[in-house]
Amino acid sequence: MPRTRRDVLASLAGVGVAGLAGCTALDAGESESDDPALDAAGLRQVRQLGSPAFPARVPAPIADSFLEQGRARARELLDSCPETMSPEEVPNEAVRDIYAEAYADAAEDLAPADADESPFEALRGLRYARGAAAMAKGTYDAAVGDLTESDVRDEAEAVRADIESFRLGTRYLGDEPDRALVVYEAVENLVAAAVRYLDNADEYGRYTDSAPQVGELLDAVESARASLGGARHVRDRYLATIADPLDFTDAFESTASSLVEVVADRLAEYPEEGELEAVVEAEGFDPGELESTPAKDLLMETFIDFGSNVHTVPEALRSGRFATALVGAHTAETHRRAFEDAVTAVKRGRYESVESAAAVRDAKLGALEALEAARSDGSNPHLTRRALVDVAHMVGRGDDYFRDDYYSDDDPRAARNALAQYATTEFAARETPDVSAWVLGTLAAERGGVHR
Repeated sequence: MPRTRRDVLASLAGVGVAGLAGCTALDAGESESDDPALDAAGLRQVRQLGSPAFPARVPAPIADSFLEQGRARARELLDSCPETMSPEEVPNEAVRDIYAEAYADAAEDLAPADADESPFEALRGLRYARGAAAMAKGTYDAAVGDLTESDVRDEAEAVRADIESFRLGTRYLGDEPDRALVVYEAVENLVAAAVRYLDNADEYGRYTDSAPQVGELLDAVESARASLGGARHVRDRYLATIADPLDFTDAFESTASSLVEVVADRLAEYPEEGELEAVVEAEGFDPGELESTPAKDLLMETFIDFGSNVHTVPEALRSGRFATALVGAHTAETHRRAFEDAVTAVKRGRYESVESAAAVRDAKLGALEALEAARSDGSNPHLTRRALVDVAHMVGRGDDYFRDDYYSDDDPRAARNALAQYATTEFAARETPDVSAWVLGTLAAERGGVHR
């Protein structure tokens, strides 16, 4: 069975590392570090440098009218039920409390959006606002006897049929591969989210045999409907910009199959199926000597991000989400190259310790500069920028170590973990444009060398 990122992190507990999804953290029982005391004010200034602005977006024109229709739908759902349930209507206090919370959540989701939010982020956010409003409406209508679970399940089946019809009717038509790949990965993600909403409603529901259960089901149905509507809008608006679209379907499928196999083969080249400690030893390092160093966290972050993506992309391929598989192969290869860069840097004596707050600051500045340099690369701008959205999140993860109450301001563990995140960001960002060229170059070769 493929090992998840959490599995790998957990396997390292014996050498002093505990795993949390998306970051590394050191055991609270760890002995005092030999690292020098760091200037707390200097570390706070590192955090104040801020995080890069990489809002998610898609290279297709999203209509303001579509976003407003989605907001209007959420308002319509919420306005159709009262702000509070009266005890006379619904004697069950627990149901009234759940409804009050659902109504408040929906009202909050309908508040004005962040001014920095991209149109694509706003489109994705519509499913949360509409779902929250449906949770309130479904709970209220079921509590007063106007809606049954059977009614909602009938709606769910209709939405499932719509999802399948859309999926079967979508081919990878577009103008040029760079743009098309990013558009269809977004479409696939929205469709996959629609399916997950419906699947999770049954598997992970919090309530049983109650009005809130009906509300949860209606939440899932409305969220799925919103996600599917977003996928259709992105696809259709993209195609409307192209007079004579090309069909990339066969090329996307064959290239995805090829690259998923390539990244799997590259993982297999490492010892013991990518067991991190064995990999580190094979690179000539003594894991004991790396303990409590930024180098260890850096090697771990880059390699685990490589391995975890290698394990997840085959499912996208099997389910026919070829654009998602291609982007996943891009992510895996980016982190493999970042790991190799990290190995070289550590062998040259870098990241052995955190000497000062200035060293952490320099690492963060290196990450920010690498992100900006990659964003400025114009060779394959759409895929590169799409990949950088995920890479840039690691800067925030580094900053989070200075916000966590687990650490004091001058705790060297916080600085060590943050520095490793910043360094991982720098290496991954620097590799991103070349990996974009690798993915799209392979796609061009599959199409007989045609870049358009």
